[in-house]
Amino acid sequence: MGWHLDGQILADSGPTSDLESSRAFGPCVVEEDDGTLRMWYSGHDGSTSRILEAVQRPGCAWERRGVSIDVGLAGGSDAYGVESPSVVFTPGGYLMAYAGSDGAETRLHMAASSDGRVWEPLGTFMQREEADAVGATHPCLVVTSRRWWLFYAGYDGSENGRRATILAAVSDSGASWDRIGPVLEPSGDEVALLEPWVVVAQRRFLMFFVSDDGRRPAIQMATSEDGVSWDRRGNTLPGSGDDVDTLEERSPCLLRMSDGTPRLWFASRPTGGVPAAYRLCSANFTGGADWFSG
Repeated sequence: MGWHLDGQILADSGPTSDLESSRAFGPCVVEEDDGTLRMWYSGHDGSTSRILEAVQRPGCAWERRGVSIDVGLAGGSDAYGVESPSVVFTPGGYLMAYAGSDGAETRLHMAASSDGRVWEPLGTFMQREEADAVGATHPCLVVTSRRWWLFYAGYDGSENGRRATILAAVSDSGASWDRIGPVLEPSGDEVALLEPWVVVAQRRFLMFFVSDDGRRPAIQMATSEDGVSWDRRGNTLPGSGDDVDTLEERSPCLLRMSDGTPRLWFASRPTGGVPAAYRLCSANFTGGADWFSG
């Protein structure tokens, strides 16, 4: 599988850029009927994390739209920070899953919108269990012809709170969820697997996720026939291998465009001890595997 890195998509300066001065991460991109791309993402200003929005009209550069969801939308449960949006379009409008913090715990939340701009809080969902006892974050909603899927990262409190596994749940309509539990867990020298992004192509699930060995996060890929049992395929992007010391990459978002072309958005920063913030970048698929055809 080949990807061409296109670089940073939002300038460091401009309207509302101060809201992401510390880092920009966790993008979710959807394509509208007219070809406009809408992106919801996490921005951190050094003290607070918010969900921001940007748009890219055909043939134009990305434009920031500012805050989409601010802290406290759902009340106390997300009063200290909101991040990691996952947006899907339903017959009733837009539905977003996101992570919200009350200052002590991070839980999954839902919000609904008719236009993707003004959001109505639907509150927390999913009772936590041992695998996500101290935190649940980075949700990814997937709607198939048969059911809804939710993939997310859960923290169980071990490894000084750093261990994370990728969990899954299913739903008939998105209203109530049945937990499946862990579907990918750290192995070997890995501390955490997190930030899953899942799409369905050729009746196969493709997951892009982050492997964290405690030194350098890397975006990897896995495939599944049923959404439960996964085969790991290794590092995905150039810059993710141990032999290249140019980028740290995380929070992937894959979108199959209306013309069938896959594009990837992710957060990146230089390595080598440079105290640079994460910035949003994109990559174009250059071929090498027949994952996306059909």
